[in-house]
Amino acid sequence: MLKAEVRYLAEGGDDTIYFASSAGRSAEFSVNKGMESFMLEVEDARDLDVDSARDSQTGLADSGFMLVDSPSAVKNFLDNGQIADIYEDEVTELLKSITGASRVHIFDHTVRASDPGIREIKQIREPSTLVHNDYTVKSGFVCLDENLGQDAEKLKHGHFQIINLWRPLVDPVQSWPLAFCDARSVVDADMVDAERRAPNHTGEISLATHNPEHKWFYYSEMNPDEVLIFKTFDSDNGGRVPYAIHTAIDISERFPDAVPRESIETRAFVFYE
Repeated sequence: MLKAEVRYLAEGGDDTIYFASSAGRSAEFSVNKGMESFMLEVEDARDLDVDSARDSQTGLADSGFMLVDSPSAVKNFLDNGQIADIYEDEVTELLKSITGASRVHIFDHTVRASDPGIREIKQIREPSTLVHNDYTVKSGFVCLDENLGQDAEKLKHGHFQIINLWRPLVDPVQSWPLAFCDARSVVDADMVDAERRAPNHTGEISLATHNPEHKWFYYSEMNPDEVLIFKTFDSDNGGRVPYAIHTAIDISERFPDAVPRESIETRAFVFYE
């Protein structure tokens, strides 16, 4: 158990806008509404069994997130060739084995670092430090249209999910780990749809407001052979909760000399027959 600052959206509204960062030293998101921070208890999920309850159809944890051992043969996660030739096959096989999905379509990889100097050298983005989910009820279907073209019309009538896979690139993670709120403690009223503006794309994102019932977890000292798998959209319930809202948390007081966090997250559609 630790206490960490968790940042929420202070107020909602139809005009909420999230401005995504660009890569580099000064990478930093912003929101046109106020934010508020709470010092909350974040439990070490290694000490508990939060991912033991699994959905009988997909095998995903009812909490919305789960830790999986998954070593990779990739040596350089900034090498697009290794990502295309090695990593995407690894991720596809892993997601199929866990979920039983008939098809997996990977559509995004994002590398992040907590240190501004590393971000500048590698031209990557910062950890996200606002409680959020990557999609709204609407944008999950829009994302399907944008990435699957003519196939999307048929696929949107079946059951599909968007799943993120997060892998640390340092050993161990003692700086800005990813924390998750148990999906079973989140309700629709906690979430605010926001326009998401990025340099090359405009979409939507869900931001969270504080609810004292939220239950927060992280996995201590993760290593690159471990991955976090979490659900960000599910067509079965129209894209509504339960999904795994998440944020990076600052634990520098516990590990003042920690190596800066670096990570890669992969987003994928999984389709069920």
